[in-house]
Amino acid sequence: MRHFWLIMVVFLTGILWMGCATTKQAHLMDAAPQSSVSHQKRGLFPFIGEVLMFDARHVATKATVAEARLQVGHEQKMEDGTRYIPIIGSASSTSIVRLFARVDDRTEAYIDPDTWETIYSYKHLNENDRDREYYVWFWPDDDITSVERHHKGNVVKRDYPIPPETMDSIAWVYHVRTYDLQKGQVYTSFTFDGWTINRVELRVGGEEDVWTENGFYKCRKVEIWRERSDALAPRGALSGVFIEPARKVAVESYHLADAWLANDEKHTPIRMVVDTGIGNFDLLLKSAGIATE
Repeated sequence: MRHFWLIMVVFLTGILWMGCATTKQAHLMDAAPQSSVSHQKRGLFPFIGEVLMFDARHVATKATVAEARLQVGHEQKMEDGTRYIPIIGSASSTSIVRLFARVDDRTEAYIDPDTWETIYSYKHLNENDRDREYYVWFWPDDDITSVERHHKGNVVKRDYPIPPETMDSIAWVYHVRTYDLQKGQVYTSFTFDGWTINRVELRVGGEEDVWTENGFYKCRKVEIWRERSDALAPRGALSGVFIEPARKVAVESYHLADAWLANDEKHTPIRMVVDTGIGNFDLLLKSAGIATE
């Protein structure tokens, strides 16, 4: 069951109900890196203020097991001048489900307003009293992340080498939504949340109609495949080039989920069906809107 909730955080969701994605409610980054001006500037981030809400249902029983919210904040600035856009999510199990699968998760990703690169992320995973926190600093100029893991009063700090252009998983969702999705295309990206490097492959399928309580949406279906890797610290170098690989595959690529993105300008996420060991779970859009600052 735990793996299902982690997947929810990875794609469309996050944690606890909240008002707006602002720095007052966020776990602010400390000494966060601003991306180098040499990185590609992508222009205005098109999802500012967006609020998406989802139901998660067990396909076999059709019972709602969780509610989720995902919100993009407005541009903020730290005292040291670092600019960022916060993306904050929440997911909580509901009703009787909490008796055997209590979940209250929170995820935050902070992206560079110009390049959309991840510069910091925070995860608070509280599942059946298994409570842990991850603080992750991304250093895009060096392909390194710095991680602090807090669990049962213990703090572990470690640096992880990552492939170029690796991003936080929640930020990855928004990158995907800017793609020109055409049937037959395949997109490959790397994500990192503080514990595993994921090689994520997006395989674009055909168009389908998806029903929600707000009516039908014309959507593009995509398959999501995931390969899990462990980060390896390089042991040697030759002429400045590391001779050890940056990662070791732990789990070969497997089908993670099917997702449906609306054929609108912003490719709004409408539905995702996740494969788990206890059956399929269906995340379905409840509402979409824009919040002011």
